[in-house]
Amino acid sequence: MQTKILLVSLNIILCFCYFQSASGQQAAFNRPKVGIVLSGGAAKGLAHIGVLKVIEEVGLPVDFIAGTSMGSVIGGLYAIGYDAGHLEQLALEQDWDKLLGDNIYRQDLSIEEKTEEDLYFISFPVGESGFNLPSGLIKGQNIENLLNKLCAHVYNIRDFNNFEIPFFCVAADIMSGKEVVYRSGYLPHAIRKSISIPSIFEPVELDSMVLVDGGVINNFPVDHMKRMGADIIIGVYTGHQKPEREEMGDLIKVFEQTVFLTSAEKDNLNKTLCKILISPDFTRLNASDFYLADTIIKRGEEAARSVFSDLQALADSLKNFGDYKPAKPSFETLDSVFLKKIDICGLNKVSSKLMTGKLHLEENSVTTPQAIFDAIDHAYSSLYFEKITYELEEMIDDPSGKGIRLIINVREREGVLLRLGINYNTDLKSSIILNATFRNLLLDGSKLSINLGLGENPRILASYFKNNGWKPGFGIDLDIQNYDIFRYEGSRKISTLDYTDYSSRLYLQSIISNSYSFGGGIEYERVILKPIISETIEEKQSTDFYNVYGYILLDTYDDISYPTRGSRLITTYKLVNHQPTSSAHFMKFRYDQAINTGKRLTFIPGIFGGISTADSSASIYHFYLGGLNQFNRKGLLPFTGLEFMQVTNRNIAAAGLNIQYNFWKNNYVTLRFNAGSTSWDMDSLFEKNSGIYGFGLTYGNNSIIGPIEVTLMGSNLHRDLFTYFNIGYWF
Repeated sequence: MQTKILLVSLNIILCFCYFQSASGQQAAFNRPKVGIVLSGGAAKGLAHIGVLKVIEEVGLPVDFIAGTSMGSVIGGLYAIGYDAGHLEQLALEQDWDKLLGDNIYRQDLSIEEKTEEDLYFISFPVGESGFNLPSGLIKGQNIENLLNKLCAHVYNIRDFNNFEIPFFCVAADIMSGKEVVYRSGYLPHAIRKSISIPSIFEPVELDSMVLVDGGVINNFPVDHMKRMGADIIIGVYTGHQKPEREEMGDLIKVFEQTVFLTSAEKDNLNKTLCKILISPDFTRLNASDFYLADTIIKRGEEAARSVFSDLQALADSLKNFGDYKPAKPSFETLDSVFLKKIDICGLNKVSSKLMTGKLHLEENSVTTPQAIFDAIDHAYSSLYFEKITYELEEMIDDPSGKGIRLIINVREREGVLLRLGINYNTDLKSSIILNATFRNLLLDGSKLSINLGLGENPRILASYFKNNGWKPGFGIDLDIQNYDIFRYEGSRKISTLDYTDYSSRLYLQSIISNSYSFGGGIEYERVILKPIISETIEEKQSTDFYNVYGYILLDTYDDISYPTRGSRLITTYKLVNHQPTSSAHFMKFRYDQAINTGKRLTFIPGIFGGISTADSSASIYHFYLGGLNQFNRKGLLPFTGLEFMQVTNRNIAAAGLNIQYNFWKNNYVTLRFNAGSTSWDMDSLFEKNSGIYGFGLTYGNNSIIGPIEVTLMGSNLHRDLFTYFNIGYWF
């Protein structure tokens, strides 16, 4: 009897333990799933980072995350391991002007492009079918390239449910009027589709769809998060809020109201599905304020802290479940990849040889995500392409199991690029600068550039160059220029001459890198001088020159007008022949270095000089000091405190120092100093009484049309202070 009682008791205990165990497992299994939904909002979407900081602080688990537009950027990166601190660092260190445009840093441009790019402030691409307005102001080259680099460590994960945190994002197909939810694919491409704000970003065409910012239809996809299985949804809304009537004078507010009007009703419905709704205060902020990233992130954090007790209570309630795990994303950096294959799609007029030469990547070699990022940047900087995108793909058929395929899609520039610039300066007066550039005309890798300066001192410069990279490429130039030149006695102008120069050149040039090139060739030149005003009797002169020349160029300046780092070297040598038995040597040298001492102050020391053996019959190959013009024309050299071409001689040695201070945004004050010496013979170049000293003070604004500057200056050869004025780039 006692045995039976013991057995029954044991069975009861075992059954109790079994049901307790099953109950515990069921409790763990049934933990409510938490989903985070991040709305669009452009710059305002950076507030999501501040909210995520607080969510991490309270220790909430995050089982799903989703977003639209900027919410897809923040959510996608969070899903693959970037925690809030890392995201904040990324947001604060970005050059948003470059990232959200298709701009190329000047130092990344090929050296043969830098001079022309410095001249113009607006461009008009004209395709084969004529001039068409673009589908978006921004093609998204730079942001897509950055997304590729940031997402490189998950290149082989194509199901977004397999990320550290399952993720989806939303785009809109403007052909069907339906939203498109991306839960799989190549993550950078999915995010790019979600951020295509209509008329701002170029839409993405895929099959029959034309995809734009998901915010047009569903800017706050809480409904899709509900279907994904989230039991508790925390929504962060940074999207469109109905503006007050008086705010409708703001262009950005009008644009937001127009684009996101149709999604407003759905957004309001989705807000009701949130367990906790966080809506940051964006008073005096708008969707374009990326430069206020720090302020916007703090607004997000403040909004999250206003519901801190709710977040903490939710986190505490979930700790009773067995699979509780606070959100703290992390990832392992992809340090290197084995690049097995490179596939380039979309090449038509540009050869694969030229493209691979720009990439500097090799198949069957180890490389890094950063190297691939730099390679795409370098190829895009060649200006042969409107857009370059890429994708990393795991090669299943690779026996080693480690190889990847780099798939590059290019869209070549077609037709002609028309560009416009303007210039006015005290010395050469006003000029409108027009340019037409044709690429891959006749020969692959070639560029025909026609520049026309219209004004009081006109100029035509046409050049055709076949780019072979470091191997010598050949070029042909035609240069016709006309301007007034002056002759002085001391500070008194004694004559004005009309100067016309017809030059044609045939040359070879090697481009070693984006910053360095050298070359040489032959030149025919006809120079015509006609007196306009003269105290002496001068007749019209016409002289023919047959020259051999060489040059070395180095240019790493980050900005041509107000550099803060980099250097610039121009060295030219010519063997000048102007009579059957007469020749002369002409060499000109200039080197400047920008030394930045902080965020605002830059020292720019420089040295320049030249040697000429030309006699008076070839006086155009003497050196002329004076003025602040920065163009590179024969013997013209700028010198603070002298009038344009005030001092002339055969030999010169000089130095300068500009102390440049960026006191507010694009506004600068520059102190200028020059000192030098000139002579007819080299032996007397450094005599005591041959010194020239100049000084000046410049206010400048680095405007969209180029530098706008006014300078007050003087020198030991010019008793009175005088002013110099300039608008735009020199041509």
